[in-house]
Amino acid sequence: MHHPIGTRIGCAGVSAALFLSLAACGGGSGTPSSAAPSESGSASGATQTLEVWLPAKATDGNDAEIWDEVVAPFEAEHNVDVTFQFISWKDYEAKYSSGVSTGTGPDVGYMYVEMFPTYIDAGAVEDLGQYLTEEDYATYTTLTDKYKIFGKFYGIAQSGPQAVSGLLYNKTILDSIGEDVPETWDDVIRIAQKATQDTDGDGQIDQYGVAQGWGQTFYQDLNWNWYNFIWQAGGDIFDDDGKCIIDSEEGIAAAQLLYDLKNTYHALPEDTMSLINTEAFDNYFVPGNAALAFVGTSESTFNSLADADFEYGFTYDLKGPNGDMGARASVDQIVLMSACEDKELGWELVKYITGPEGGAKYRELTGSAPSTVGEEDHGFALTRDALAASLDTSIRPIKAARRATEVYDFLWKTLQEMMNGDVSPEDAMNEVAEFANSLDYSAPAD
Repeated sequence: MHHPIGTRIGCAGVSAALFLSLAACGGGSGTPSSAAPSESGSASGATQTLEVWLPAKATDGNDAEIWDEVVAPFEAEHNVDVTFQFISWKDYEAKYSSGVSTGTGPDVGYMYVEMFPTYIDAGAVEDLGQYLTEEDYATYTTLTDKYKIFGKFYGIAQSGPQAVSGLLYNKTILDSIGEDVPETWDDVIRIAQKATQDTDGDGQIDQYGVAQGWGQTFYQDLNWNWYNFIWQAGGDIFDDDGKCIIDSEEGIAAAQLLYDLKNTYHALPEDTMSLINTEAFDNYFVPGNAALAFVGTSESTFNSLADADFEYGFTYDLKGPNGDMGARASVDQIVLMSACEDKELGWELVKYITGPEGGAKYRELTGSAPSTVGEEDHGFALTRDALAASLDTSIRPIKAARRATEVYDFLWKTLQEMMNGDVSPEDAMNEVAEFANSLDYSAPAD
């Protein structure tokens, strides 16, 4: 998915604030709880409260209605009132940082990969190794290495792989220029050039090779405009130790491809720098005026094409120069916060809203992919088979790394400068690596 971050405290600042807050409150230092169901609510006779923070995700804005239905059985069984805060994606990280650092954060929350390192280092999120049982490992299909952060489980995925970034193509345009479905970067370059045309003879380009937007004010659109490309080039942003390696030959190749699509081949719309990626998709691909688009393959994406008067398709398996593939997927997770006073009850809620009862109900109501064994698949039918086929070859999450949010923010702004023609691809990648590696990315001392 998409994890736009609004105004936020820098990672180092958040970590320091969290450490101070937890030290003052004694957070994270309690005795680890067992994985046994909590009886504290019903035993005392008083209704307890658990607070949950989630991003506002429902396309109809009915998050509260969905979650009220999901948690009602849990509330009745445990004599607990589960309260929710639904926070916009843009404000989510800043709100979470502020809440946890001031001791007013949630008991249970939602984290995406970029968020985890800060909270792990601060001791603010529970290592689930002390809670998970053999039954849990047998129940969840998402308790795999792809979902580990720094080699451990700190959360449980809300659903199977979602918001996978893919390449959509207008087959009607491809047929008109004598091209097949693109399989490689060379195909993309050739198609992008051939498809960029003045189709009505008025002297103005009205059909483009690629519908892509570079005007986003924060790094959300890295999801569609960067991660896949660097993986397809055979590179990555960080190595396993957290060092930024984006200035590698592979990183520069990915940047060069994007630079050339706009500045050498002129295959992007003229207003590409003022549009976010979804706007470029809606303005050019949906009306049939672009051959290709790199977007999240969600149900809402395809719903926008319901009235399209052209044939289209998509792929997750685009290959870079050496045959490497990569399609970014969200592995966002539900976490138990260390400040939760009743961790047994909090853990039971985490399992309930991700597991075969409440979790399955949530996935049914939202059309999400399953994450437990034997669960019915309510994921979007159009992408179901393609996801399954590419799960072990192309689809992957981004790598967790300390100070990553600061690096992504700098990377996005530098890519925008590059796409504007103000800096070369090589210089852009060198600048990002220099900035990233000037920041401390070592693990805190025990």
